[in-house]
Amino acid sequence: MHIYVDGSAALDPDVGERLAHLADAGHRLVLVAPDTHPATALATWSDRAAALPVQPPRGSWFLTGDPDTCGDRQPGLRTVLIGPRSNGHRPTRCDSTARDLREAVLEILAADAMS
Repeated sequence: MHIYVDGSAALDPDVGERLAHLADAGHRLVLVAPDTHPATALATWSDRAAALPVQPPRGSWFLTGDPDTCGDRQPGLRTVLIGPRSNGHRPTRCDSTARDLREAVLEILAADAMS
């Protein structure tokens, strides 16, 4: 399974430790950020992309800390907003909200266990 991690979600100081659980479970971790992002140096990543693919593989996840990156829902992609939803005029379209990266990782692992 592909898990796309937006650069805004990869700023957690424990990002490597948190995502290691997903890598250990066999997930492909893709950082969605520019080459200059501080998290690009982590060995956890399977790949890096400048943007989320137009048609991500079915069953993929997208973790983001920026409500504006949730965008419109895509079939087969589950989006998780890390942190509070914005009180702005544009509603977020994330599938769920996690308090922090740890909680988002647990949500993915729990979904895996249920399937």
